[in-house]
Amino acid sequence: MGYRDDFFEENDSNYGWYTCVRCGKKLRKGDVDVDHILPQKHGGGNGTHNLQCLCVHCNRSKGADLGDTAQDYVKNNVSRAGSKINKWFK
Repeated sequence: MGYRDDFFEENDSNYGWYTCVRCGKKLRKGDVDVDHILPQKHGGGNGTHNLQCLCVHCNRSKGADLGDTAQDYVKNNVSRAGSKINKWFK
């Protein structure tokens, strides 16, 4: 199983739809680019904490840029932690 499969296993869809974290575009699973927040070129791993959902345009625009790495990392992982906490209390 690869990192893309790990991402989808960890992140629930909204009735089959995912949202690009950069532009907010709604995407079907097949159209999602699973992006490495800290690019592999700079030592980023394949753990789910380092993966985010982007549309093709946003992923290509980002490339291996490190400009928003810290913001993306915090935003994605705080969101994931909140989802897990909500599941615990249901």
